Amino acid sequence: MSSYRRVSAVAVAALLISGVTAPAALAATPDKAPAATTVAPNPDTPLVGAGLSLDLNAALDLEAHGIVAAAVGGAVDVDGAVSLKVGKGSKITHSKGKVLGGKVVLKGGVELSKGAKKVVISNVVVDIKTGLITAKVGAKANVRIGAVANPANVEVQLMEGSTNATLKLGNDGIILNAGVIASLDATLGTCLSTNVDLDTGVTVDAALDVDANLAVGSRLDADLIVALGLDADIDIDLGVQGLLDAVLDIDISLF
Repeated sequence: MSSYRRVSAVAVAALLISGVTAPAALAATPDKAPAATTVAPNPDTPLVGAGLSLDLNAALDLEAHGIVAAAVGGAVDVDGAVSLKVGKGSKITHSKGKVLGGKVVLKGGVELSKGAKKVVISNVVVDIKTGLITAKVGAKANVRIGAVANPANVEVQLMEGSTNATLKLGNDGIILNAGVIASLDATLGTCLSTNVDLDTGVTVDAALDVDANLAVGSRLDADLIVALGLDADIDIDLGVQGLLDAVLDIDISLF
């Protein structure tokens, strides 16, 4: 008898003496560990989606001042509003089940013109945690043009059969700084700021929608799901199938 067989025989004998049959013992040891249902936490989840849509004409009565607003640089005009899609570099940052921040980088811009005078607002970036909105206004970069009203108040939508959650970040509108409006007046020769409160600025009805994938391939991003407070509505133990079966439209506090 070979040494391998001698060892095997001894092991089986020991099992029999202990009252456990060899087949039962072998069955208790799986060939391999079950596949993981969640992915290792990654602090940065990329964002895509519809982005920012706002109607400056309605908020500032541009037509009454002879100002024309037009989408430029990849932005589009949709039913009188200008829409800027989410661009590369957009992300939501999270760790240990909490949202830490992030940013939304928007593609394209808005051109405001009156006669031969014009100014372009582009390179728009929204800070997810603070709501601060910066942009390039004319030739000047990183101008604070406004902020998202109540940035912590977010609506989350998840459709059945999808792993992408839509985060509606701008349901309470966007506040434009009075100083930016005054600078537009100086450039265009207008008087938009006449009826603007210098302390509060102007609130503009807007939509700021971004999509975040709650799964990476066939595994859940459990940390993001918990950070968004969705673990009570999505059965993480079921893996991606639990996500695909979920249908959500809820309001959350992001921070």
